Amino acid sequence: MSDKKVTATSKSTSQGVSRRSFMTAAAGGALAATAAPVFAQGRAQYRLRLQSFLGPGWDEWSTLVPRFCERVKAMSDGQVEITPFPPGSLVPTFEMLDAVGRGVIDMAYGAQIYWRGRFPFTQWAWGIPFVFNTVDEYEILWWESGMTELVRENFATVGVQFLGPIYSDEWGSTISRRPIRSLADFQGLKIRSGGMGAELWKEYGASIVMLPGEELYTGLSTGVIDAANWGSPYGNVATKLQEVCKFYTGPSILACDAEDLFMSKSVYDKMPSNIQEIMVNATRSFALERYAYSTSSSARAFTTLRDAGVEIITLPQSDVQELRSKTTELVEKTAGDDPATKKALDMIYKLRGELDQLVWHPSSGLCS
Repeated sequence: MSDKKVTATSKSTSQGVSRRSFMTAAAGGALAATAAPVFAQGRAQYRLRLQSFLGPGWDEWSTLVPRFCERVKAMSDGQVEITPFPPGSLVPTFEMLDAVGRGVIDMAYGAQIYWRGRFPFTQWAWGIPFVFNTVDEYEILWWESGMTELVRENFATVGVQFLGPIYSDEWGSTISRRPIRSLADFQGLKIRSGGMGAELWKEYGASIVMLPGEELYTGLSTGVIDAANWGSPYGNVATKLQEVCKFYTGPSILACDAEDLFMSKSVYDKMPSNIQEIMVNATRSFALERYAYSTSSSARAFTTLRDAGVEIITLPQSDVQELRSKTTELVEKTAGDDPATKKALDMIYKLRGELDQLVWHPSSGLCS
């Protein structure tokens, strides 16, 4: 892997830039294993490299990330060209935040919880089981209640400009090599999980292994792990985990979790305000498209799971209620005294209290 810094250039041009089709990234060096859809090189003022934590097999990689890049290019009249790279091709997935801050890469698409080692509050910004039920509630949290500003303030301290959250669909159902029919069946499992999901399963005897998405198939097929929380039904199918696991247990414990998109602050700060606004607005469009696209894909994924011989299991309602109660207990137990964590939790529970005053409120029903 090359550590050579590649940053946005500032060469100006008086000519318009025509829209170019995506091309396949040339194989070579660290990128030899996987080709990525990229733009042809043109005369842009800002050429940015974006590494994604979702890669080949995912609609995000084949459709939504390219759509985001194309939208930014069109909205900026060709001034910004973004080339996407697949997971691990430039830097390890869990090092993307640091790599962007140091200017090794310009942009990254990851998940809030991946950065909890640097910023503990991101565990809660990523999502707390059973708290919010619909994507509009997450929109209020991030864009009206102050969560975006909290993340931006903290990421700026490491040279990163947070552009905004990207909403997944449901998270927290478990794909496994052996059946999980009750909470007691988590005893002895080696499970890839994170956040409050990991804390919950540990309460029932599981051991937690943290692997990036690109290593899950191998980890499950070789027995390094027995089970995984890896997004939604669609996320598991996108990674072909139904080939190595024949049991899928729900319900999901999060209606949505917060992935994220961020870029080098030094590059962002050099952009004129209209280009900065384009980067943020394109991110917000990406967020809602991601949620809608993956929700419909998850509905279709159940057919794929069943056709592959996967048994769909639902935990007893009494177990789900126990998880709800246990979540409240564990949040209080594990939050600590980090000031940013306190701000995040206060923000989350204040909003939940306000929303609870609605007499008739739509609910996804995922966690009921």
